[in-house]
Amino acid sequence: MLLESLGAYLPMDRLRAIADGSALPERAAGAALFADISGFTPLTNALARELGPQRGAEELTRALNAVYTALIAEVANYGGSVISFSGDAITCWFDSLQRTADSAQRNETGAPGSALSRSTLSAVACALALQHVMEQFAAVPTPSGSTVSLRLKVAVASGTVRRFQVGDPQYMQLDTLVGDLLDRLATAEHAARRGEVIVDIRSIPQLVDYMAISEHRLDERGAPSLPLLAG
Repeated sequence: MLLESLGAYLPMDRLRAIADGSALPERAAGAALFADISGFTPLTNALARELGPQRGAEELTRALNAVYTALIAEVANYGGSVISFSGDAITCWFDSLQRTADSAQRNETGAPGSALSRSTLSAVACALALQHVMEQFAAVPTPSGSTVSLRLKVAVASGTVRRFQVGDPQYMQLDTLVGDLLDRLATAEHAARRGEVIVDIRSIPQLVDYMAISEHRLDERGAPSLPLLAG
């Protein structure tokens, strides 16, 4: 019962580690997924206008819970863990299951069949599945009979990260990921548009035999190096 209660506040992999009596490594290999939802601001305005601030906030909370419950369940289905929430976005981690710094370093190349390659495939498959999940929120009805569209853009990057818990253990600790991978993830996310999945260029060798690339999006320097995956 306690672990079920903690599941609402802890990433799934940390919850498993607590249950096993083990510790997550500070250095890990795998893939990070960033999913950013758009449309909550128009929905907030519509509900407040039609229902008033209090009831509008209540209905917005129900909508938020429905969306995040669906997305988090899909992340769990693909073996990922939601690490953090930021605004209308979630950052997720798909670990390669290599539990030491040395093995994480060995798997950073993402050779076909490697643990890193499998985690990247899981993250990308999850990203495409999240887009499918969001179809049910493409026309959220409001009390007046109008609709508001909620959409998603997703970025995936793979490699190694350092992972920390920050905060005071007596009050609150939050998981965080640090490293170059997060910079590459941010670059990919900035190039993504609503309804799209973008991956960083370093992940392509792990995906080329499994995924179709519809185009290469320009990065921040204007170079065509950000692959857009076909849905």
